[in-house]
Amino acid sequence: MVKMYDYNLIMDDRSIFNQVVYTPLSEALRLLDERSKDKEFLVKIEKLLKGDIPEIFRNKRCGIIARQLATPNFENRRFISLAKESGLHPVFLEYFDDKFTSNNKYKHSLGQLQIQNKKDKNNQECIEKITIVDFNKSNGKKLKEVETLWGESLVNFHKNLFDLYNLKDFSCVEETSWYVKKDEKPIEFYSNFFLLVTCFGILFENFLFSKNEAESNFTKNVILPALENVINLTGVKPLIVPVEAIDLETDDFWYYHLPVVKKSIK
Repeated sequence: MVKMYDYNLIMDDRSIFNQVVYTPLSEALRLLDERSKDKEFLVKIEKLLKGDIPEIFRNKRCGIIARQLATPNFENRRFISLAKESGLHPVFLEYFDDKFTSNNKYKHSLGQLQIQNKKDKNNQECIEKITIVDFNKSNGKKLKEVETLWGESLVNFHKNLFDLYNLKDFSCVEETSWYVKKDEKPIEFYSNFFLLVTCFGILFENFLFSKNEAESNFTKNVILPALENVINLTGVKPLIVPVEAIDLETDDFWYYHLPVVKKSIK
């Protein structure tokens, strides 16, 4: 890999980071149309991916978000809306073999729901937290092995929430049906993932640029090198747009659910 970027410089300057990683949505839509019609480019990407491309991305113009387990929290509902408004079919790329841990904010929110009730008399947010798993027993298990306190599969529980919100016309692709992880480094997986979104869809994602050392190290040591690798291989940037407002991406309200989810809690 030819190293073009100074990762420390990028991580020290938000404006440079945004310029390197993201593409404005209108421009990403234009480039998706342009590249998806370029037969020579499509053949090149197919060869790099060894022909392993989920069928839905061949047949539909897709917006993609990667979540270990999709749940209709505020962020994911926004993604569905934003993709549809842009003429894209929303697709969740999931990974049920990933380990459950309370130390990851997103995974923690799968086990402890944050429910946004009506504001109180002082106009303050009323956030009700309801724990639905035994964290001590669940930590370290694969997501597909975790059960709720009443014995329901955690995967099934969150799938059923989409029906409560009456959310339709989106798809889920379980990662292992496309890409079976072996002993490769995370950079290799993300390089393949970013190859997919050069021309087979637009990725909606906020790669964390924060004071959290673990999060920023992952962005610096995995995301940026994988991004650079794909640019070296293809000559183009992967199509990535932020799903969240950049100045609000670390706020907790992205994890919030509405009270309707209480119907599924037993």
